[in-house]
Amino acid sequence: METIIIRPKDKAELNFFLELAKRLGVNITTFEELQDELLLKLMEENRKTGKTDRKKVMDSLHNILNEGQPPYKNGH
Repeated sequence: METIIIRPKDKAELNFFLELAKRLGVNITTFEELQDELLLKLMEENRKTGKTDRKKVMDSLHNILNEGQPPYKNGH
């Protein structure tokens, strides 16, 4: 089955399309709902992996946040 993407210009238009799809009996999922479902699926998969220590997580976050940053230079 093929998928279509409709980008409504405002909340009223979104509600119109949702109501239309409901009346037509069409299966509809918003992009946000799809993202939530995919995130949940990934979280559940990762929940089954082994645990790691806090230091590894903090080091990884520190590396990500400082990626591509020029080294700090003291003005003195």
